[in-house]
Amino acid sequence: MKPIYQIPINLAFLAVLFFHSEAKAQIFMQGHHDSVFTEYFRPNSGGWTAGDATLSVPLPDGRTIWLFGDSYLENVNTTNNTLSCLFQIRNCMVVQDSIDPALLTTYIDEGQSGVLRSTFKLGPNDPAILWPGHGFTDADTVYIYLDEIDNATMSHLGLYVAKLQLPGLQINGIYELPEHAGIIMGRAVITDTASGYRYIYGNKVNWIVWEPFVARTLIGTNILAPYQFYTGSGWSYNPYAAATVSSEYVSPGFSAFKMNNRFFILTQENGLLTCGLGREIYIMESENPWGPFTNKQLVYTIEDQFNGHYTLTYNAQAHPSFTENGELLVSYNINDRVDTLEPFICPSQCKNLGRDRMDADTYRPKFIRVPMLNVGTNDLDSHFKYSISPNPVQSGNSFKLEGVTGEFDLTIVELTGKEKYKYVSVDESFVFSPTLTPGLYLLKIKQKGKPPLTLKLIITSNF
Repeated sequence: MKPIYQIPINLAFLAVLFFHSEAKAQIFMQGHHDSVFTEYFRPNSGGWTAGDATLSVPLPDGRTIWLFGDSYLENVNTTNNTLSCLFQIRNCMVVQDSIDPALLTTYIDEGQSGVLRSTFKLGPNDPAILWPGHGFTDADTVYIYLDEIDNATMSHLGLYVAKLQLPGLQINGIYELPEHAGIIMGRAVITDTASGYRYIYGNKVNWIVWEPFVARTLIGTNILAPYQFYTGSGWSYNPYAAATVSSEYVSPGFSAFKMNNRFFILTQENGLLTCGLGREIYIMESENPWGPFTNKQLVYTIEDQFNGHYTLTYNAQAHPSFTENGELLVSYNINDRVDTLEPFICPSQCKNLGRDRMDADTYRPKFIRVPMLNVGTNDLDSHFKYSISPNPVQSGNSFKLEGVTGEFDLTIVELTGKEKYKYVSVDESFVFSPTLTPGLYLLKIKQKGKPPLTLKLIITSNF
């Protein structure tokens, strides 16, 4: 029998974390690559072909707006999967079809040329850099936050909100918002119908770190009206009275979302746009939209490399509308085109921006799934009444579920998302003995009238 200490260290750590009976914190399991969703955003022609930012806004008819920053419109050279090193526009809106998720429609200004084709700009001939924040839908209007960036210093100049008309998504106007004591609002938005408020999250740089804040407006209120800022003990219209919603710092771009009556912030280690740094993605949680957000847990470490070098990694974003089987969809961006000077820490495909070409996949979003175990349960101890026994288990040996009663459907999947076994309408007396390759698996359990449950199973070799 293989002793427990010979299991790879990351699996042993997960086993200790999961089975610790005294644990009180929410459990977030390590994320895994979503190759299907990543493939949706690898078009070779017909509009947007690459870009960063990658924020999503679900629409009432099932479509989804995807918002990108600096983007490419040129066709990919499919012989070597390359693009030129110079992108074409400063922002771009892409709409994903509700029936065919591989169908992406690009919305740009076809009547202009160059960067003036950007989806959002302050006038038909204004080349201002407007990088997208988050957005939301209210009745027949979509609102999208836009951060104006100084072209020379890349610093924040101002904040705007664009109004788009449903269903055609025509831009009805772009309106400037007041400054909020240096807080850049619109990084994330939660519309909480339970409280009647819309919560708008922002962050503010403090030296080299970013602190998170939140403001609110009543749902249905004019988005240009003053916000109330959380002060730590209440709400004030004075942004200078705002208090941070967590003692933890966040990344320049971060997400906030609600799931099963709990509130979450997804953030990324700030790598300061340096290749090899900033690869860790975290989740924090709170019972309230104003925090405090605590229990920071690592959910994924980005390992993308090109030609043996780590790339830039940034802009991790949550997409809760695409949650499936208790797994949150998360995107992150990679980039290589900024490293044009020695010592070339990055892969450095673009030493000469006008001549060189780069692999298109080094500037396209990547997607992962983060299993969120029993998220939203008020009784956190109840997370631990479900278990697999024994666990770890040798390949081919029997194991059973503890705490699951009545009939349920069970699917055993690899971390890649590939289904290995599927059982329908079994009960707690059912004993499993599949022969599985040693490794980590997810057991996805569905019971009528109950939220989905995901457990992890560690298989060891039988020698």
